[in-house]
Amino acid sequence: MKAESGHFLDKFFNPESVAIVGASGDPSRLNYNLVANLVNLGFQGRIYPVHPKEKEILGLKVYPTITAIDEVPDIAVIGVSNKATGSVLKDCVDKGIKRVTVIAGGFSETGNEGKGAQEEMARFITESGARAVGPNALSPIDVPSRFCISFHPLPEIKRGTLSLIFQSGLYEPRFDWLLSDFNLKFNKLIDLGNKMDIHEGDALGYLVDDPGTRVIGIHTESIRDGREFLGLLRRASEQKKRVVVLKSGRTQVGARAAASHTGSLVQGNDLILDAALRQCGAIRAYDIDEFFDLVRALEVFGSLSLRDNRIFLASLPGGEAVVITDLCEQRGLRLAQVEEATREKLKRIRIPWKVSPNPWDLGVSLQFNDPFHLYRVIVDSVAQDPNVSALLMQLPPRANLLPREFFEAFLPALEAHKPVVLWFPGIEPGRYEILEWAEDKGILIFPSPEKAVRALLALYRLSCQG
Repeated sequence: MKAESGHFLDKFFNPESVAIVGASGDPSRLNYNLVANLVNLGFQGRIYPVHPKEKEILGLKVYPTITAIDEVPDIAVIGVSNKATGSVLKDCVDKGIKRVTVIAGGFSETGNEGKGAQEEMARFITESGARAVGPNALSPIDVPSRFCISFHPLPEIKRGTLSLIFQSGLYEPRFDWLLSDFNLKFNKLIDLGNKMDIHEGDALGYLVDDPGTRVIGIHTESIRDGREFLGLLRRASEQKKRVVVLKSGRTQVGARAAASHTGSLVQGNDLILDAALRQCGAIRAYDIDEFFDLVRALEVFGSLSLRDNRIFLASLPGGEAVVITDLCEQRGLRLAQVEEATREKLKRIRIPWKVSPNPWDLGVSLQFNDPFHLYRVIVDSVAQDPNVSALLMQLPPRANLLPREFFEAFLPALEAHKPVVLWFPGIEPGRYEILEWAEDKGILIFPSPEKAVRALLALYRLSCQG
């Protein structure tokens, strides 16, 4: 266990002991994974499954009640029905437990009765001095300590520098894909649910000071304290941490949907929020795909910045290059005017007629050159060009079958502190070991040029703000 930071959330992410109330020994039940993930991922703390009828789960002794446990666990995860949650919460507090995660829904999002039950729990939590995540929440997850509260069976989570804050389980239906095909690597995750106690400001404040977090992604339907929230975003920017915010409930209909889902009160002018986020050094995502694309991109980019908007573009079809050039120009990126020295270097690529150096037509040049030679010459030529700040290139067909040596050709650009963003139509990087290796080296790969452009644009805007 790592040393505590002094923040009250530290033991939520790094407990030495955890009680799972409502644990199940039936692999077909979702609650089975609440214990199985801790065991399979190798969590080193003490695990106390609680169930009135079970005797043993995955070799662990099961306790009939929370009060029967011999010690006071650092955290209790309450995975029982909403009708039973209140009494279990009281038992946890009576036991002396100061941290709880409430999984069940059926509270403020369901109407007056559920709202009243949630308010009663919130008052009880406040008066007792305990802290609570939820209700309607699955979390936390801490990759370094292998602590994971999730319904999904997770045999492995790749470690990175990305930490995520969610209000309503946005990640859960796509979690397997995010961790596999999408190749997401992260550090911490917290789902706040209905936010009866712990809210986005608490979580953001913790992650801003977390040394293992470099990129923060936030999904929220409401912001409890806008002044505090924006101040924390400024502090994150000052500490060179990159933040992406997905704020839903932007329309009146969306706000009503948020109220029915988590009981959130969504307020404020959306245009004002846009401007405030920009001023505080954060990037705003406008849909789910963009949110996950951007947080992954910023994590893979690492410490690279893009303070200049001049890029080098190379694509296979010439027509696609025109479309992407338009897209870049419309979004604020520019095709670099390469130096004469770069033009001379590119002449090593054998083509029987004159071609434009930027955008470069890979389709034509692949007719006369071996792919290894072609890509190596291009990268070597533009990596040292002071007019080029980033490389945006399409991979050749069947690139997933190419050896490591091919992708090593892109490393000189990274060594020159120039981001490399590639696209490979229709292919996700996590499906192939060689593409995962490339991303581990900092070479970002997308299934479309539009996603690639969007990633570079986000890096450029954050770099200018920083």
